Amino acid sequence: MKAKSIILQLLVLILIVPAAYSQPREIYIEGHDQLRYTVETIKAKPGETLKITLKTVSAMDKSQMSHNWVLLKQGTDPMNFVTKGLQHPKSEYIDPALTDKIIAKTDMLGDGETDSVTFKVPDKKGEYQYVCTFRAHFQAGMKGKLIVE
Repeated sequence: MKAKSIILQLLVLILIVPAAYSQPREIYIEGHDQLRYTVETIKAKPGETLKITLKTVSAMDKSQMSHNWVLLKQGTDPMNFVTKGLQHPKSEYIDPALTDKIIAKTDMLGDGETDSVTFKVPDKKGEYQYVCTFRAHFQAGMKGKLIVE
């Protein structure tokens, strides 16, 4: 009877412990009127699960100042990506032909709005760029990098 109890307890631990460690690591980022993310560099391990939570803090109307967070696949030219998106305001300034270049993204957010995205970090080590696609924000400096090491 005691052996069954120990085995049952071990089975419960085997099932519970991995679930506790598989929770995503959350990174909280704000976008402000100064056209910068509050976090411009994120370091992660290959295959790690991240949850990015973005909040926009602005004194302006959403039509004039909004932010999103878009993580691009390695090798994607961020300037080309955001420039082509300028013609697509209805799709949050993302060219539908380039959506295959995106690893993860949040919605476009106005003041006080928050959105989160959970994703698995790529297995390939190196740098991945993230950008805000709202008009001219990337060009003004609203960008960052995910470093996979």
